[in-house]
Amino acid sequence: MAPQQTTQHAPATGPVYVLINFPLDAAERELVRGVSPRVQLDSSMEPEPGAAQAPGGATPPAPGWRRLPDGELAPLLARAHVLFTFRFPVEWLQQAPHLGWIQLTSAGVDHMIGAGLFEPRPEVQVTTASGIHAIPIAEHVIGYILAFVRGLVRAIPAQHESRWDRYAPDEAYGKTLGIVGYGPIAQRTAVLAQALGMRVLVQRPTPTPPAPPVARFYTPSELPELLAASDFVLLAAPLTPATRHLIDAPALAAMRPGAVLINIARGGLVDEPALITALQAGQIGGAALDVFEQEPLPATSPLWTMPQVLITPHLAGANPHYNRRATELFCDNLRRYLAGEPLRNRVDPQRGY
Repeated sequence: MAPQQTTQHAPATGPVYVLINFPLDAAERELVRGVSPRVQLDSSMEPEPGAAQAPGGATPPAPGWRRLPDGELAPLLARAHVLFTFRFPVEWLQQAPHLGWIQLTSAGVDHMIGAGLFEPRPEVQVTTASGIHAIPIAEHVIGYILAFVRGLVRAIPAQHESRWDRYAPDEAYGKTLGIVGYGPIAQRTAVLAQALGMRVLVQRPTPTPPAPPVARFYTPSELPELLAASDFVLLAAPLTPATRHLIDAPALAAMRPGAVLINIARGGLVDEPALITALQAGQIGGAALDVFEQEPLPATSPLWTMPQVLITPHLAGANPHYNRRATELFCDNLRRYLAGEPLRNRVDPQRGY
C-alpha cells in the first residue's frame, strides 16, 4: 500500500534552495527568483561553452547544455529544499535530506510510482504540471480527428506517390467523441469538439449530471457502453494499476467497426498486441497514437506501416510556450510553498495521480 501523505514545509526563515533539473532560459529563471528574495537557484545543467543553446523544453538533455558531473551536483542536492524537474534518478532522494517538494514539468507520475520514488520519502510533496498541456494536446486531438474525417491519412501518402486519388471525405459535425478521463486536457478537447458540432461523452471515476460540453457521463463499469456509442475514443486518463490495458481485446470488440482510437495519455492504457490484431482484422476503423508502451516505438512494430494508423512521437504536448507555462505554474506553487499553503496539482500516491 502506498504511504499516507504527509507534508514537508518550507524553512521558516533563511534561504530556500531550488534545484532546477532541466534547461531553463534566463527569463524563466528570473521569474523564479522574483517570487521571493529568499529563493536561491541552483542548476544541475549548464550551457556548453560556445554552443548554440536550443530552448530547453521539458526533456533533458537539450542541445547546448550539459549535465554537471557528480562531484559538482552532490553539494547542490545536499542543500536543495525544492526540485523543479522533468525526471530524476531515485538515488537523488538519498542525497537530498532537506528536500520537501518536487515540482514536475510533466502531467503523469506513473514513471515515479514505477520506480518506487514515493516509498522512501513519503513526506516529500510531489506536484505535476497538469493543465499546461491542455491547449496543444487538445488541438493535436482535433487535428487527428480532422485527419481521419477529411481523409488526410489517405491524401498524404497519395501525394508522396504522385497519385491523383479522389475520395469522398466525411465531416466531424454530428460525430460522437467518447473521452476516457476528464482532466484539463479532456475538458479543453471537449470544448473544441463541441464547437465542431460533435457530441461528447465522458467516462470518469465520479460521474456527475451532464452539462455542456458533455452530453453524458459514464461510470468506469459503463465503459463498453461509451465505446459502443463513439465514433472516436480519446484516452486521456492517468496510467494506474486500474487503467493499465484498459483498452484490451474485449474493449476493442465493444467499439464501433469504423471507430478510431486516439491515445495521447500513456501507452500502457492500451494492450498494443490486441490493438494490432483489431486493426489488422478491420475490427475498428483506425488509430491515432502519440504514446506507446515502448518508446521509441520499435521499427519492427506493424503499427508503422498500417495505412489506417497515424503516429506522432510523443509530442502532442510540445509547443514554444512549454517552459514559460511550466515556470508560471511553478512560481505560483513556490509562493504557496513559502507561505505554507496547499500546493496545486499535488499527487496522491494511493490514487496514482
